[in-house]
Amino acid sequence: MAEVPRNVVEAATAAALAVAIIDDIEDDALQMLLMIANIAALEWMEMDGDDDVDLDQLRTWENITVNINEYHTFGDYSFKLHFRMSRRVFERLVQTVGDHLVEKGRLIRERRPLQDIVLMVVWILATPDTFRSVALRFGINPGTLYYFYKYIIEALRELAPQFISWPGPEERERIKNVFQRATGFPGAVGCIDGTHVYITRPVRNPVSYRNRHHTYSLNVQTVVDNNLLVRDLYVGEAGSMMDKRVFRRSPLCSDLVRGVNDRLSHDEHLVGDGGYTLTDFMLIPFANNGHLTQEQLNFNRSLSQCRVRVENAYGRAKGKWRRIKMLHVSNEEIAVDHVTASFVLHNFTILQGEQLITEKDLGRPINNNEIINEEGFEDNIFEDVDGNEDFDADYNELIAGAQARGQEKRIFIMQHMGQF
Repeated sequence: MAEVPRNVVEAATAAALAVAIIDDIEDDALQMLLMIANIAALEWMEMDGDDDVDLDQLRTWENITVNINEYHTFGDYSFKLHFRMSRRVFERLVQTVGDHLVEKGRLIRERRPLQDIVLMVVWILATPDTFRSVALRFGINPGTLYYFYKYIIEALRELAPQFISWPGPEERERIKNVFQRATGFPGAVGCIDGTHVYITRPVRNPVSYRNRHHTYSLNVQTVVDNNLLVRDLYVGEAGSMMDKRVFRRSPLCSDLVRGVNDRLSHDEHLVGDGGYTLTDFMLIPFANNGHLTQEQLNFNRSLSQCRVRVENAYGRAKGKWRRIKMLHVSNEEIAVDHVTASFVLHNFTILQGEQLITEKDLGRPINNNEIINEEGFEDNIFEDVDGNEDFDADYNELIAGAQARGQEKRIFIMQHMGQF
């Protein structure tokens, strides 16, 4: 088979996805789209390590007989073990995705039950299984599976604003009250941190995705509340960026600096590690130079007991939606959709009643290695790293004011710990 240029594959795949996967299209057109999906699936399978496949082999792919209905009739324990959610929550997910596709005009006639399609894609998101093995497990051609996968993660990404949303004033009041009762730290409405999602070497600008561990990754930033619910998600920055730079490039940072979109009131703030700069909207621990006072040590412990919850959330998300531990994809757009879809499902299950952590859990003492002291402290988050992101004078003035207020706020809280 002659090699198909990557840009042609990407353009063709994009064109294919512009047509509904289960829309009212002619069979000849559908076959053409599935052929395009086969080419994309071939690339995915090669990245999975299946080097001995080619498009001609995919055309003669031999399916095995699989009764997908047996998956749907699993007992709830078995279903949740394999698909990471109860059948009740899964049925709600299918309904939500279906309603979205109908609203967008992309679901007119089902060529295959939508619940079967979503089942396959959830399996892909929940396991590190190769694309080839998942196709075999569900008795379909890899190209068809890729077609389903790309379509559903795109829909989940579009649904993200519905399930990943910033808390309003009443919700923030509840969140900070829970954190304060459990940890003694006042005003915390979210914990912020970044995590790396490892990917294969991107075709475009691979150097920028090379992180300090000499692998390729995306740096994903989230803000998490007391329920480990993701309240803000920022995906797409390259793994070479430190957390501080990812934050300053995010819409969240701009909103907080400028005080727009009703993000925080004056007595509310996020908590982060030393990779962030102290401001009135972002409190960080004192750097431990070996001479911290007992008040400062108490402040660090209490703040760290809040902040560690973002790491708990990452652990739960990566443990449940395991493919984001190592995402075998070199197309960053697909990677962004996949990561976003995984965090949408993380939130979806919580919002459907799955409790990941209780207030009692929040109040349990943390280990000494979870207390941020000297580690993780970076240079000023607002320094210009590469000369390409200068701030205007008004913005710099706002930042300077936020930093000055942050110093005062941290000292005030430290001095009054236990009195709030």
